[in-house]
Amino acid sequence: MSEKPPLSDDEVYERIHAALLALGRDGGATVRGNTSLKAARKALTMLQLGLLAAMEKNIDTNAAIKGPDGPSARPPFDPR
Repeated sequence: MSEKPPLSDDEVYERIHAALLALGRDGGATVRGNTSLKAARKALTMLQLGLLAAMEKNIDTNAAIKGPDGPSARPPFDPR
């Protein structure tokens, strides 16, 4: 059985876009459902834009994704 080749950046972009389209524009019947849909749309949009920017700049990092070893939030401002 042959293994499928990894997806190209364009294919990844298209799959993220398809996921965004699959969510549609409908709202959720509950606050938690609606909040989840809004968050998913925002996350997918940011991933899509980050990938597009990385493709245009020909870099391997997507600014929409924090590295697994990086901080989960910005450190507080230190005026020193």
